[in-house]
Amino acid sequence: MHLIIAEKNISANRIAQILAGNEKVRAVKEGGVSTYSFDTKTVVGLKGHVVEVDFEPGYTNWRSKVHTPRTLIDAGTVKKPTEKKIVNLIQKLAKKADLVTIATDYDTEGELIGKEAYELVRAVNPSVRINRARFSAITPAEIRSAFESPTDLDFALAAAGEARQMVDLMWGASLTRFISLAARRGGRNILSVGRVQSPTLAMIVNREREIENFVPQTYWMLSLMTEKDEQPMEARHTAGRFTDHEAALAAEAGTKEPLVVTDVKEGQKNDRAPAPFDTTTFIVAASRLGLSAANAMRLAEDLYMNGYISYPRTDNTVYPKSLNLNGILETLRGGVFDADVAWVRQHRRPVPTRGKKESTDHPPIHPTGAATREALGQDRWKVYELIVRRFLATLSPDATWATVRCTFDASGEPYAATGSRLLSAGWRRVYPYSEAKEKILPVLTAGERLPIRSVNLEEKQTQPPPRYSQSRLIQVMEEHGLGTKSTRHEVIGKLISRRYVEGNPLRPTLVGRAVTDALDNHAATITEPEMTRTLEEHMQLIKQRERSREDVVTESRGMLHRVFDKLEAHEEEIGEEIMEQTAEEHTVGPCPVCGHDLRIRHIGISQFIGCTGYPECRFNISLPGSTWGRAIRLDETCEEHGLSHVRLIRKGSRPWTIGCPLCSHIESNIEALRMMPSMTDDLMQRLHAHHIYTVSEIAGMQPPDLSGVIGVDTGEAGQLIREAGDALEVLRRRSELKKFIRKVIPPRRGRSHAKITRNLLEQGIGDIRALSQADPAVLKKAGIGDAGATELLEAARGLCNERALREAGVPAVSLKKYQAGGVASPDDLCYLPIPYLSSKTGINPETVHKHVDLVCSHLGRPTPAKITKAVLERGRKELLAIPGIGEATVQRLYLAGIYDTATLREADPEKVSSITGIAEARLHDYIGHLK
Repeated sequence: MHLIIAEKNISANRIAQILAGNEKVRAVKEGGVSTYSFDTKTVVGLKGHVVEVDFEPGYTNWRSKVHTPRTLIDAGTVKKPTEKKIVNLIQKLAKKADLVTIATDYDTEGELIGKEAYELVRAVNPSVRINRARFSAITPAEIRSAFESPTDLDFALAAAGEARQMVDLMWGASLTRFISLAARRGGRNILSVGRVQSPTLAMIVNREREIENFVPQTYWMLSLMTEKDEQPMEARHTAGRFTDHEAALAAEAGTKEPLVVTDVKEGQKNDRAPAPFDTTTFIVAASRLGLSAANAMRLAEDLYMNGYISYPRTDNTVYPKSLNLNGILETLRGGVFDADVAWVRQHRRPVPTRGKKESTDHPPIHPTGAATREALGQDRWKVYELIVRRFLATLSPDATWATVRCTFDASGEPYAATGSRLLSAGWRRVYPYSEAKEKILPVLTAGERLPIRSVNLEEKQTQPPPRYSQSRLIQVMEEHGLGTKSTRHEVIGKLISRRYVEGNPLRPTLVGRAVTDALDNHAATITEPEMTRTLEEHMQLIKQRERSREDVVTESRGMLHRVFDKLEAHEEEIGEEIMEQTAEEHTVGPCPVCGHDLRIRHIGISQFIGCTGYPECRFNISLPGSTWGRAIRLDETCEEHGLSHVRLIRKGSRPWTIGCPLCSHIESNIEALRMMPSMTDDLMQRLHAHHIYTVSEIAGMQPPDLSGVIGVDTGEAGQLIREAGDALEVLRRRSELKKFIRKVIPPRRGRSHAKITRNLLEQGIGDIRALSQADPAVLKKAGIGDAGATELLEAARGLCNERALREAGVPAVSLKKYQAGGVASPDDLCYLPIPYLSSKTGINPETVHKHVDLVCSHLGRPTPAKITKAVLERGRKELLAIPGIGEATVQRLYLAGIYDTATLREADPEKVSSITGIAEARLHDYIGHLK
């Protein structure tokens, strides 16, 4: 069998259809993964990287005293599958193959993906022949040619990709962990730092500083209006900008008739056709169509996979001689571009235009197949048409312009006017994305006298540099050697998703500035492009086989250690600087009760606005849980309450703008207040005037206090408090279940959480414990889909397990560690071995035994024997002394209750193998060493 491995499923299908010719392709799914077979060939697609590089076990605890952020620099790494179904299928097919062809994209990333596939194949079939198909477009001609003349994998190119992968992992993980811990940020609030990301962010921050520090300079521009044959014309003073106001006023006063034409110079200007697209120039052009960098690349990638354009990740702006330009024109004939193709053929320039960058990996981006607007849809067509028209423009003649410059004298003051007229549209005929703006002057001759209709002295100010658009930033990144053609748009996407930058053009957020400022102050190497550029250059040398992967990675480790020398010396200062600067991003305005700042608070999945005067002031405003979106402050302010508006943002969903949080808070609590029988509009207004908005606030007051606030007698106040308590009890019974559902089931148009809760109550499900025991069919009847019902049941059971462990006496701090280690239920604590529980959670084994005893006693089950830390450590050393056993194997043995040589000697290999996944033969070997 001939196994062909493509980069993605869509390309696998297309490659199979091309190679099969007239033969029928059999599409089959194995374990949810599609394969395409014909003759003796089977094509299967990856999902890009199906394995990932990660640190060896033991580095997951961010607050570990042993594995500090710096230790990640030298930590060992392992490769682990991320797409197990695809990995399993590749290896299953590879065992039967007598030839394997890697057909991933041909660039650094594609070659690395290909090498990963190569290693998966070699692991199960060491002797099979493996070759490589290289192509720049998924078209019949390119694919057939690539498979007729296969080559070998470029291991040097793949090594460059591996080096970048390793370097990015160690820089990103270690610095992110350090900065986040220093600033006391965790969970969803971590502060990401990266080798390319941070200098890119610094450029945006530096530009913002330039804008803020910019001091405008006043200048004056002098112009006049004249006319000839009723055709108006503007002329400008040849001094250009006047920086001296007195001189400008003198020139204005001196501008008097007669206005005499002193000279007329006519000429012709060549307007060169544009060069072919590389990735960067394509993204810049697409941005003018309203497409973000990431969206433009996503659409281009889709067009490439479907055979409409060539590979969109290229640095080349010169068509290779091997590219059949006539063939491409022929492909475009007969469709929407037929008239343009005919014109280009008739007027074709002798040699296509060329840019400054030439490479041999891929040609410039060009069309490879005919398409229609109906087949592609609006966005894909927009990109396809842009690429087609750019290709046609590169084969078209230059445009030509007639130019004229006229100079005038107005009683000694010199003026000039310029005009231009398009003589020949050339390439502009087929490429309408660059406007050809003519400026027609009347026919003038030297010595003519013209009237002066008006003189205008305009005061202006110099402007600060503009913020970067995404496309302009990508150009600057390229100039500074930051990132690659394949990753630059992804870096910008990360900065946006991590809320370091916002808007278009891009501006830094408070947190983006805080992180950049802290790094600038204490470890500027991270935010300057030189280090990243150096590493990129050295990775280029790996491709050229002038340096090794290990050499570059080792060099990077040295750089990073030097960075940490500076960071660790100022850890406390860095944390304080970031925390001080980022406090503002959460401040929404003054507390209406005490005047202190109100700030957005995030605790787990709950969020609210609380007063910084707490505990003296307990005023707070509730917000929807973060499953609805993370709350952020907006610039807009409520006129009534003086508070910044709030918006909830969640990846993949439209933002939900709440507006003024206090207005929203008042509105959302009116219904609950009206549940009190004695509540009137007047009473509600008096409560609001004293910042009492909820039934819980009323229920928590004493009758004399409420009486004094709203002006009623104590008896009436007591009645209101009792009514509020009754309403609150009703709300509590409804609320816990409703809030829980809101946290688990994401918001979706047409699905009301309130309706789901009502339906569940009708089915007799009134609390979370009842929910955890519910039949999935009941949940579906309440309006929850299959996936949502499963998720809701699992979450309910998880919460019940957590409550059971708390009731048994497991402390909250330890409970979080158990949960982080995957220990979720009371049964886990009762039945999992203590050594395993200790290793997974980092909790001392004696403390684990104490918790196990609490849970087992609570459930009426026997408690296992106690194991001390000293015994466990001694046993670990004994096990590591056995040949073939490393840290990872010790962790697996713990799962079977084996923690020293004595428990290993007594173990049943067959049983241990079934629990740990360690081969039975290996276990016999380990035990044999003990004899």
